[in-house]
Amino acid sequence: MQRMIIFVLFTVFFLSNTLAQNTEQPFNGDVLPANIKPKEMMKTFLSGEIANAKNVWQQRYDKLKTVDDIKKYQAEQKEFFLRQLGKTWDRNSPLNPQVTKTFEKGTAGQNAYRIEMLVFESIPNFYVSAAVFLPDATRFKPPYPAVLVVSGHSNLAKAYEIYQKVPALAASNGLLVMSIDPIAQGERSQFLNEKGKGVADHNMIGAGSILLGRNTATFEYWDMVRAIDYLQSRPDVIPDKIGVTGNSGGGTQTSYIMALDERVAVAAPSCYLCGLYDSMIPKIRPQDAEQNIFGQLTFGMDHVDYCIMRAPKPTLLETATKDFFPVEDAWKTVRNAKRIFDRFGFAEKMSIIEHDNEHGWHQNLREGSVRWMLRWLAGRDEQIVETKDMPICKPNELIATANGEVMKIDGAKSTFDLNRDYNEELLTVRKAKNENRNRNELITTIRNITGVRPLGEIPAVSVENKGNTNIPETLKETAANIERFVMKTENGKILLPVLKFTPKTESKETAIFLHEKSKTADLPQIETLLCNGKTVIAVDLRGLGETQAVCSQYFAHQWFGTDGTDYYMAYLLGKSYVGMRTEDLLVVARWLSENNSEQKTEIVTSGETVGLIALHAAMLEPSLFSGVKLNKPVRSWYDVVQAGCSFYPITNLVHGALLEYDVPDLIQSVKPEQ
Repeated sequence: MQRMIIFVLFTVFFLSNTLAQNTEQPFNGDVLPANIKPKEMMKTFLSGEIANAKNVWQQRYDKLKTVDDIKKYQAEQKEFFLRQLGKTWDRNSPLNPQVTKTFEKGTAGQNAYRIEMLVFESIPNFYVSAAVFLPDATRFKPPYPAVLVVSGHSNLAKAYEIYQKVPALAASNGLLVMSIDPIAQGERSQFLNEKGKGVADHNMIGAGSILLGRNTATFEYWDMVRAIDYLQSRPDVIPDKIGVTGNSGGGTQTSYIMALDERVAVAAPSCYLCGLYDSMIPKIRPQDAEQNIFGQLTFGMDHVDYCIMRAPKPTLLETATKDFFPVEDAWKTVRNAKRIFDRFGFAEKMSIIEHDNEHGWHQNLREGSVRWMLRWLAGRDEQIVETKDMPICKPNELIATANGEVMKIDGAKSTFDLNRDYNEELLTVRKAKNENRNRNELITTIRNITGVRPLGEIPAVSVENKGNTNIPETLKETAANIERFVMKTENGKILLPVLKFTPKTESKETAIFLHEKSKTADLPQIETLLCNGKTVIAVDLRGLGETQAVCSQYFAHQWFGTDGTDYYMAYLLGKSYVGMRTEDLLVVARWLSENNSEQKTEIVTSGETVGLIALHAAMLEPSLFSGVKLNKPVRSWYDVVQAGCSFYPITNLVHGALLEYDVPDLIQSVKPEQ
């Protein structure tokens, strides 16, 4: 019995060791160690670029010593800002204002005012819904100073209670106020099925506008320009006494129009202005599409510059102590702006209110807005306050359209329709350009738009061999070994994980394999390449595979992919992911050429995102590649814009690309195998 027990124990020990020796370790294609947080790589890299840009901005700001210096700076800032907003529309188009109903609020006395519900066309067939709050004519005789109120992010927009209270208070104290619905809010949904109303809608509009060199802000800016046109057309308005105020997203809009439109005599942006370089972008995140102007950080246009551009006109910055727009940065903005106002001799015209509360247009801030407008528009320095009996409308009272949505008006156009119109116009322009320019001219144009440098100007990469990894069962018949490499670019700040698959047969050619999910997402495809005697270099370009970020859901992963936060950080710096990833691919190909110049290199892709990168790389540096194979089609950008509600990776968008070229231009030149 004892011998039997010993025999069984020995057998179990022997078999367990044998099984342990024969158990294959699971294939792990990762190259980068988890402790370096590879998924945060792009944010870290871009934050460093923002810090560099801040230093440049600071040096430029420090040189603003005289009024002449400032005036030159103001002109440069405005020119840049308008250029980045892209093509706008005809200021001479008829506004066709229609007052759809009028009614009185309150009783004769201190809180009484009248409302006109209004619809006008800021662009032909592009309707803006609005409410005009008029003072009691028995107490205040026309004409009046006027205030434009722009709403923050609320589906009710002008009908939201706190956004009603400023117009009501101002009108009951002698100011005529026009409150408009921004696009995608109130009565101005762009998706009539409510699929993306509000912020999501703003980001969808932004995605469709980027390729055209526009921005969601372009439409908001234009609505405000035409709203002021309308105010100045009214006989009961003093045309040179126009103020603008708004909270949150309305603070954004106020900041833009006060910087760009000379007619804004007085401004009071609330709960927005802080600063972009310090906390807002690197430490918190970019906000929605209209709050990100392409290239503004690299050019040097911070929040304070919206104030500087209008100096020395009266400007009140309103902030909240516990706001997610950092209050410390808001105070820094006021200090920096006040110095500039002081150069003009009017430091008192730049001021600030801080309310000890969270983000929102709280009563103290609302009252501050109206007092500021009365002081500088009407010459009345009065401590007016909201009273509990101040009449406020029910939301359905402030509906200007017959059916509650401007898009239900016959012939109404959406932002998507306006972009389609411009898209068609640019298609004709591009065709004419292509008839008169050669390939080299097109290459230069593409470099300028994407930011891809000539190969000789892209710094060399450093390469670290991380040793071999085990061969997965599916590749044991075809792969001799698999080596792991890390390629470092951007002075070591960007890490590209690489796997080199060497075939068992003689290698005749090298294939750079790109998959939009990860470098090991399609082992059967790698096996096919190995069977064909090709050495396979599988690479995760920045922001893909091991370094794929999962950013804020604020940017709608289901529509645009998970890179929204990092994408907009790059966008603010004037960088395109297409350009950065194209350079990644080029440095890998250059390294291969330098280390084995006898073998030709082709690009094999799986996925639209990497296919787009392959087309750019082969177009710009054709001598590096023997060919391109696309396993999935790459859509034209024209089609992306035409689709309107586009489900398209945001990292594939290049600002202003359709002004000069489209994906078919690349395909025609590269002639990939598809």
